[in-house]
Amino acid sequence: MNSTTKTFQLLAHALRVDSDGDSNDEFAAAIESGDVDWDCLVKLADEERMTAALAAALSRRGLLKSLPKAVQGAFRRRMFMATEVNARIKRQAEQAVGILNDAGITPMLLKGSLHLFEADADELCERRMADLDVIVPVDKLNDSIQALRDAGYIPDKEDEGWTYQYRPMYHPDHIIGLELHIRPGEQRNFLGVEEAWQKAVPVDAPGLKIVALEPGHRIAHNIFHSEVQDRGYTLGLVCLRQLYDLAKICTRFEGKIDWQEILDRMERNNMGPLFRARMHLAVKLLGATPPTIAVSDARSSRYLKRCLAQLRWEHLMNGARWFAGMFGPVNRYHLDLLYSCGTSGLNMHMHRAKHIWKIFWRHRDHLGDRISMHGRNLQ
Repeated sequence: MNSTTKTFQLLAHALRVDSDGDSNDEFAAAIESGDVDWDCLVKLADEERMTAALAAALSRRGLLKSLPKAVQGAFRRRMFMATEVNARIKRQAEQAVGILNDAGITPMLLKGSLHLFEADADELCERRMADLDVIVPVDKLNDSIQALRDAGYIPDKEDEGWTYQYRPMYHPDHIIGLELHIRPGEQRNFLGVEEAWQKAVPVDAPGLKIVALEPGHRIAHNIFHSEVQDRGYTLGLVCLRQLYDLAKICTRFEGKIDWQEILDRMERNNMGPLFRARMHLAVKLLGATPPTIAVSDARSSRYLKRCLAQLRWEHLMNGARWFAGMFGPVNRYHLDLLYSCGTSGLNMHMHRAKHIWKIFWRHRDHLGDRISMHGRNLQ
């Protein structure tokens, strides 16, 4: 087995969300035997933005103290810094939610923003935050923008258009931006906004009113984001950070997920194979609680082997991310949001050609940088 592939599997094993004692035994045995390429492990964790999560997982299992002193010290520093930063960002999130609540608006939090409120103290560091993702009802968007403006938030890039989220807003006293969404993701009909709000569930946040997608919707949203929006399924990208989120959702809400409804949604949108493949990865690599319906099949097993095999070729993986970065902005769901052109057929392809030209003309002086940046964000 290739060294990179072996190290990646060891990384995934250390991040497993199940309580199987074998997870400790295998990693501990690898440490004791000296069979860990620490430089490669840290490099892969950094690329996947999972270094702090890895350190926290090893700390919870009592394995951090067994690491080489230099690696142990680096991991402890990462955990401390990530915890401090996320604690500060959580205070920002609480203030922002409070501003919206005072304006009569109950926001829905997504992804990392929701993690800040659901994570235990030792898990707070796990998510590297780039922005705060907040959904507000479409009829409350203008009120939300005005409330945040009145509190000192300033919208960025006033001349830029937008689709499912308003342009980022920044506050001089805070370290990351806030993005107001009106839809749960870059799609129109896969997970309708009305359905998302109708089934939303409250979040435990004393003194604040917050809701989140119900567990089944969170799984569908996660898989759509990684496999369709970021083209993970087509390109064979594991997207470990998003897979880790998926595994934790499955385990956290065991017994509360309508798996048949999720599968039916995927099948209706011609996404059955990618759903099965993604769930197979979550169960096999990260120990996610298996769905109550059969989803793994021979095709999913072959897909897992393909993802792991690709890891041995760094240039291939970089090329795959570059490809995703280049074609992500013209995926069919994004085009449908922009132009109401549907997600298939001649009309969609005509608008795709139009949009490619528009992007090229707008960013012609730094097109390569834009593509590379988007590709890095997929990791």
